Amino acid sequence: MTTLMVTPYAPYRDGIAAYAVQEVRRRRANGEEIEVLSPFPSAAHHHLKLGGVAGMIKLAAVARRFDRLVIQFFPEMIFGRTRTGAERLAIWTSLLGAVQMVPTELRIHEVQYQPMRDHQSERTAARRVFEAAAELTVHTEQERSELAEASGLAAERVTLLDHGSSFTPHVSLSRSEARDRLGLPHDEHVFLCIGFLQSHKGFDRAMQAFLRLDPPDSSLHVVGDVRVYHPDLEAHARTLRGLADLSAKLHLHRRFVGDAEFDTWLQAADTVVLPYREIWSSGVVERAKLFDTPIIAAAVGGLGDQGDGIVLVADDAQLFDAMAVAAGMTDAIEPATTWDVGSVDQRSIQAEIRRRARTDDRPIEAKPSPIQDRLADIDVLPMPHPISLRPWINQTKNLIGRATNWQIHPLVVHSNESTTALRDAISLLEARVAELEAQAGGESPDNSVDELD
Repeated sequence: MTTLMVTPYAPYRDGIAAYAVQEVRRRRANGEEIEVLSPFPSAAHHHLKLGGVAGMIKLAAVARRFDRLVIQFFPEMIFGRTRTGAERLAIWTSLLGAVQMVPTELRIHEVQYQPMRDHQSERTAARRVFEAAAELTVHTEQERSELAEASGLAAERVTLLDHGSSFTPHVSLSRSEARDRLGLPHDEHVFLCIGFLQSHKGFDRAMQAFLRLDPPDSSLHVVGDVRVYHPDLEAHARTLRGLADLSAKLHLHRRFVGDAEFDTWLQAADTVVLPYREIWSSGVVERAKLFDTPIIAAAVGGLGDQGDGIVLVADDAQLFDAMAVAAGMTDAIEPATTWDVGSVDQRSIQAEIRRRARTDDRPIEAKPSPIQDRLADIDVLPMPHPISLRPWINQTKNLIGRATNWQIHPLVVHSNESTTALRDAISLLEARVAELEAQAGGESPDNSVDELD
């Protein structure tokens, strides 16, 4: 039996690409004949531009030569830059043709729930594709429940697959050896945030909690780089750099790390901190579990289903408290905002946080200050896009856009960079204020940010 896997693939810098490489390696080791088709330049056997109807039709033509098809499903790969409902429906329909032609496993890493919830036509089209699949798999119970609810499928139709089933360590080192390799002290408690530098990862939240806590004999290392160059991602990376500059105990290692170095960091760390604002499931969690490294993670997505040993936090106050416990600073915990770590069963705490997280669809966020709240009203400017059900209108608007973009684009970029710089400045200022307040014993000056109208 021959299998075609559709996925990003190494050396493309992507979490799903790294995930797929490990799965392909395991399946080949088990004697399976498997080839890879990637939409991006990579070491895959086949390359095909997806993200549109033409791509789905070409995919069906390639897939028919195989006995089985596995699609590592996520919106960017399937839908590309489509913006209209009509385009999305056409892609769902063409994908249905491929799924009906070859027995297919849809491995759902991410899916856009809102279009299915808002539009019956998309809900119906998506459900037809899911029902036609030979197998529909996700990694957590939370994902299974939400996918079933949004698409109208029976939850039993969706199979749970262990996220780390293909994961194996890339290094065999003791914690001491790992620290020697990375040049880390042996007598510090090392907190680690690792992965691509993106706002939804919430690494800035961990850095600000660390600044407030200022634990002795401890350090926080943020390791990773932006996935692709984009002004918003670069602006967020600058914010992280600014936070790191506030303390000698904070370190930003901005670089893409390979598999071996990634695992070396996980082995060297005392605590991995993953304060995601939103996520489906996390490959970092699964890799950290290979080394029995303790994990503090936000109670979002399916993270609570990825292991009983994860300390889940529901907000910034609990993140601060969990890091204090990890660093041995239980005296820094505010009793009014957290649990009694000595008398309450940790599993009960996590079960309650998990229950609350599942009844609240809002992503985890820090409570904004009044100034940040006002800044949230300043939206980024998008470039205008042609949106119409009539193709000839889109074509006309595209021609006009090409003729005028050289004038409009610099203005949009300048406006968005100014807004981002303002937000960065406020975030860094408030982090500095919090640090000074902590050093002063928690006394807030009369003109503090919190008291501004």
